Amino acid sequence: MDEGWPIASGDYVIGSATSPVAVLIVGRGAVDVPTDLFRIKGILKTENIGLEKVIANIVSCPAIRVLVICGKEEFGHFPGKAINALMKNGVDEHRRIIGTNSAIPFLCDISSESVERFRQQVEIIDLLDSSNVNELVEYDPIYEFTERSREGLISKLRHLSSQHFDPFPGDPIITGTKAMRGDGMEIAKQLHKASDEFITPMLRLPSEGLNTGMGMVLISEEFGVVIEPLQGRVLAVPSIEFALRLRSYLTGV
Repeated sequence: MDEGWPIASGDYVIGSATSPVAVLIVGRGAVDVPTDLFRIKGILKTENIGLEKVIANIVSCPAIRVLVICGKEEFGHFPGKAINALMKNGVDEHRRIIGTNSAIPFLCDISSESVERFRQQVEIIDLLDSSNVNELVEYDPIYEFTERSREGLISKLRHLSSQHFDPFPGDPIITGTKAMRGDGMEIAKQLHKASDEFITPMLRLPSEGLNTGMGMVLISEEFGVVIEPLQGRVLAVPSIEFALRLRSYLTGV
């Protein structure tokens, strides 16, 4: 396997260095397939930082030409729909994925070059469970692959392994932001804490004169440290730009 790859942290397994296929399990599922049938197999739960990490790892490896998505859609985030919309429509001038109903589909910490390269480099094969997606009532449930769905995935991967794919004709694109390097659980904790800070003032009485339009104050871009003016507290966030998008989403401004 290439030294230093994958470049973005995440929940993944490395397979064969000769495979042109990446397998992406959407949601909270797990499935065992022979490691010689993929180059990397990972999990995607969110349509923003999580998807950015997927893009970063793929465009840094031109040999990956196929992305197989499987599992079951994550309610609210809808990362599977976000990927398909990204491939079809790209992003707008605000870095928002066009044509998706995902909650916060902003790709703030990855370059436009990387996004377009991702769209050109890989073919998407969608094997997502198409049954209705309802709001989850059990905390952090694990999607169970049926034997039929597992065998279907393996069959598709074997078919792909019998085909020849030339590497994408371009150099690897390397992305190295704080969000890319961060541990998934730590990023989630930071975003949950930030969300609490954004929402708490909105639960107060209107007489307090809440102004949700106040911007955050940057302390350190390198370490992702800001002041949230509504609460007057210092926050560490994995991505300042994404924190602004999250705040806008939660406060409605």
